[in-house]
This record gives sequence, structure tokens and C-alpha cells, in this order.
Amino acid sequence: MFKKIRIFLTFLVLILISLGLVNCKSGIEDSSEPGILRITLESDQTDTTIVFVTDTFTVSDRDTFLIEIFQGKVFKDSSYATLYPRVFLNTEITLRYNLLMRQNHQYQKLTIFESYVPPLTYDKIRFGMDSYYLKLLGFDKILVQTPPGYFLTLPVNIEVKENRVTEVNVQVAPFRNVIRYKDTYIFAPDMEVVDVKIL
Repeated sequence: MFKKIRIFLTFLVLILISLGLVNCKSGIEDSSEPGILRITLESDQTDTTIVFVTDTFTVSDRDTFLIEIFQGKVFKDSSYATLYPRVFLNTEITLRYNLLMRQNHQYQKLTIFESYVPPLTYDKIRFGMDSYYLKLLGFDKILVQTPPGYFLTLPVNIEVKENRVTEVNVQVAPFRNVIRYKDTYIFAPDMEVVDVKIL
């Protein structure tokens, strides 16, 4: 008799526990899906000539201005997300870009970062840059230096939404920012955000 009652009570307790587990909430909400932040860089279409000594050179579709971009971050206050060059990469690598890449006499838009980030509103973008050389048609290759440890900080107000792409277009004047100092050419560019759109 007591054995049957004990089995019944045990069975009843197990049922109540099971019902409680089904109906209770853990208090842990599902995480938000990330969005994609794409940073593009495009040379100013009006910046097409440069003077070396006494000669003026106009850019051609075969010219090269090689730079390196690295260590991208996007900030919300003091917190940040690391930016990678491509969405399928999850390590920081340094890539080189030609600021004078042109097609049909127009500077081309270069994607310098494309990375998954949390869906938030961000207030600045930061990345490092180095330059190598400038080679114009009909003129010798010129070594161009960027100050050591050169980083650009761009104030922005951008929103990244879940499962959407936010594209931030940055503009640079490749020639206007090359300055001759003694026998050295320095490139320490100002860049600006000219467009932000959610795709």
C-alpha cells in the first residue's frame, strides 16, 4: 500500500516538474543577428592633376598610387568592433589598394572593409594607413611616405541593422594630399564620409 502511494507521489512530482520546465523562461533572450558594415574608399573625381617640380601631370587609367590599409575599427563611445577586409575573413590582414584605379576615366570605388558587426548606432570609424609609391604615365616612380603610425579617425553617425548592409562611402583627394618636404613626398590625407546608406 505505502509502496503504491510512494510510486504515485513520485510520478506526480515528476509530472509537475516537467510542466514547470516547459512553462518557465530562462530569462536569457535570443541574441540579435549581426548586420554587415561595408566601408568603401573612392578618390575625388575632380582631383586629377599634380605638379612635380615644374611639370603638371594629369592622371591616366594606367597610373598607380599604392597604399596599405589596416586595423579597422568602428566605435560606439569607447566600445568597438573590429573590421575585417571581407565578410568571409575573421582575421586582421593588411591589403594594398590603388587610389588611382580608374575605368572609363573615372576613379573606382574600393571596398576596404566588409565585416559583420552588432546592430548598433556607431559614432566613429578608425583605421591605419601607409603609402608606398606613386607611378604616373611618362614619369618615374616616386616614393611617397606616410607619417609613422598614421591613423585616420572619421566621425560618423551610422546605424547597422540586423541582416542588412550599411555602406559608408569615404572620399580622399589623392593628389591634393601629396606634399613635398625637402626631397621627400609626404601623404597624410584628410578623408571624409560623403555618403551612408542602408541596403
